[in-house]
Amino acid sequence: MKKNTFIQGTITAYIAILLTKILGAIYVIPFYKIIGENGGILYSYAYNVYALFLEISTSGVPTAVAIIIAEYNTLKMFNEREYTYKVANRAIAIISFITFLIMFIFAGSIGSFFIGNLKGGNDIESVALVIRVISFCLLIVPFLSTTRGYLQGNKYTAVSSFSQLIEQFTRIAIVLVGSYVAINILNLSIPVGVGFALSGTVLGALAAFLYLRYKIYKNKKLFQRGVTHYKESTVKQKEILKKIATCAIPVVIISITQNLYNTIDLKLILVGLNMIGYSADKVEFIASIIITWGSKICMIINALATGMCMSIIPFIVNSYVKKDNKELNRKINQAINTILYIAVPLTLFIIIYSRPVYYIFYGANTYGFNILRVLVFVNLFFTLSLVLSMSLQGMKKYKIVYLSTFTGLIINTLLDVPMILLLNKFNFYPYIGSMVATIIGQIVTILMVLLSLRKEFKFSYRPIFKTLSKMIVPLLIIGVPSLFIQGIFDLNNYVKTFILLAFVGIIYVGVYAALTFKNHLLTDVLGNRIINKLLRKSN
Repeated sequence: MKKNTFIQGTITAYIAILLTKILGAIYVIPFYKIIGENGGILYSYAYNVYALFLEISTSGVPTAVAIIIAEYNTLKMFNEREYTYKVANRAIAIISFITFLIMFIFAGSIGSFFIGNLKGGNDIESVALVIRVISFCLLIVPFLSTTRGYLQGNKYTAVSSFSQLIEQFTRIAIVLVGSYVAINILNLSIPVGVGFALSGTVLGALAAFLYLRYKIYKNKKLFQRGVTHYKESTVKQKEILKKIATCAIPVVIISITQNLYNTIDLKLILVGLNMIGYSADKVEFIASIIITWGSKICMIINALATGMCMSIIPFIVNSYVKKDNKELNRKINQAINTILYIAVPLTLFIIIYSRPVYYIFYGANTYGFNILRVLVFVNLFFTLSLVLSMSLQGMKKYKIVYLSTFTGLIINTLLDVPMILLLNKFNFYPYIGSMVATIIGQIVTILMVLLSLRKEFKFSYRPIFKTLSKMIVPLLIIGVPSLFIQGIFDLNNYVKTFILLAFVGIIYVGVYAALTFKNHLLTDVLGNRIINKLLRKSN
């Protein structure tokens, strides 16, 4: 195990998480064929409810652990660092068990909240079943997340990222095998098959947790340097719990808010489209694309935010503790520039090639094509918002975190149904109204954060404008020809479409990388050291 620098950690985490997300996107192709539309909708209900409960129970603790451990490492308080990990695990055990009981016991009421008076789709009992199955994740995932926070705070980003690959491999194997056997061999119902699939999430988390505990055990000497015994900590349990709560509450609020975006959108999409005459089965189908299935295609953009957040925390904390505002400004600019450099061309690619991309995953569907074009924008702004929020939390600027996040959520909630009705009035795809509302809310959140940092710390964003200006020509060079190329795809031949899209994608990425290397944008983002290292390896 070796500690990682900021950019190394980001790249390592991004590659590992990108592979994880690609696997997560690819497996849905056979999985969706196994469980069908109704099964896909059930899966969407269960996973979004679980994500919300997970955020409520544990989302803040791993980040809090990473922040506190990074702070204690900077101050060379190693006994306190180890004691923090012990205390966090004790606290998480109580919280996760309580949330598990709530989710398991009230699964029927949750199902009733979503289904309501809709007729012709899934029933409440089926929704309750899949929610109960996935609720068992709350007994394992919190401990896995806390351990990842411990490793990230110690700057061991690579091993934490690799555990996500293990988790994903295990989960996918059980999801595909379990659902196929249940539905096609044992002839069980679709809800039961989805339940078997969701058990893969539980076992995947367990496999990843056991791997991380093994790595910590095998590298015990690395973690014990400077440590006498955690019981000799000068900081008491009560104080550590207070620090964890102080750091965790903003993260929990942010995470809950981001999941509330999905939960609220899911409910209001059902309400809004039902108001304008869409049938229950069509409403459920559209909602599942927006909330779950379309988002899986956009995972390559989300992966960047996850990787960035994993690596940025200890460096932000280190600079903030040292009161180095210049370095803080540089790190945040570097984080935003990295996101823009990678996510913007990916967003452009998915928009232009939305038809063949969606066809490869789920088949030809007009709803899917149109939704995907807008959904990538949602993911791009969420990525920027998440990284900025995590940076603020590392700097303990919780007030602006709360204010900006809640403002964005309120705007989204207020605009969801009106945007659906407005677009319907103009005969323009009313089902994208909720996504437009989300984009507006996220833009407001991002602007509030950037203006606040500029006002309090006198941050400069010139490097961001420089990056954007250097991106214009490369994006035009790869984007304009793509507008003509996308018309040649035959959506009646799956293999031909897949091969052609893969070939176009490789050329697209290669040309963009070459153009940005030529105008020095790649060097501006990654730095001379990493570029030179990559060039030496290529030679």
